[in-house]
Amino acid sequence: MGPKVSVITVCYNAEEFIENAIYSVLNQSYENIEYIIIDGASKDNTVSIINKYRSVMACFISEPDKGMYEAMNKGIKAATGDILYFLNSDDVFYDEYVVENVVKVFQKNNNVELIYGPIIIRDPTTNESFIKPHDYITKSYFIYNSICQQGIFYKASVFNKCGQFNDTYKIVGDYEWELRAFYKYNIKRKYYEGIIAIFRDGGMCNCDKFSDLHAKERTKVIKEYFNIFVIYKYKFLLFCRSAIKRLE
Repeated sequence: MGPKVSVITVCYNAEEFIENAIYSVLNQSYENIEYIIIDGASKDNTVSIINKYRSVMACFISEPDKGMYEAMNKGIKAATGDILYFLNSDDVFYDEYVVENVVKVFQKNNNVELIYGPIIIRDPTTNESFIKPHDYITKSYFIYNSICQQGIFYKASVFNKCGQFNDTYKIVGDYEWELRAFYKYNIKRKYYEGIIAIFRDGGMCNCDKFSDLHAKERTKVIKEYFNIFVIYKYKFLLFCRSAIKRLE
């Protein structure tokens, strides 16, 4: 049947979107998928919607948690798959062949531990969308950017190697994990050119309510992984590029 893929959705009060996420998983052409949902004890109709699909789920947990990264870590512990993927409750796979196609890439590249690729980011207020390609990743890229979690498939073994998400962070735990995995543990990764998911913009990292916390957490991570020289060198290069464009 091929390697088992664990798709993990963490959610809280997601009644508006959760069913679309579930359909997106159930409609995948790849058969060897276990679906895991970790709910933070939702107070709306999320649980009742999920319960309609319990028969096709490998695991469903609904209990209070400290935030999405604790919930994601619960998903990792519950997963029995060879490959893991996190699908947010308000996001969907790009099409029904995503999992099948990514598994083929893993099978052709046995040493690869992580595959990342493009996603579509959609603005729910205007319905406008654009592709975030993630196609040129250097360490300095991470000073201002990150690879969206929705664009990453992980071999389960990388969490044994690199550790799980740091749940002391509320917003940037996946960002910190990427830097840790890429530059402390040098995991083997490969770029996938097909679009992986459609991401609904407007989550915590893009919400004005959490902007101060996001900035504070991101600054803490940057100071941990970058020295001052690298930070200012990258800022200077960006300034020069901007100046050149204005002169053109």
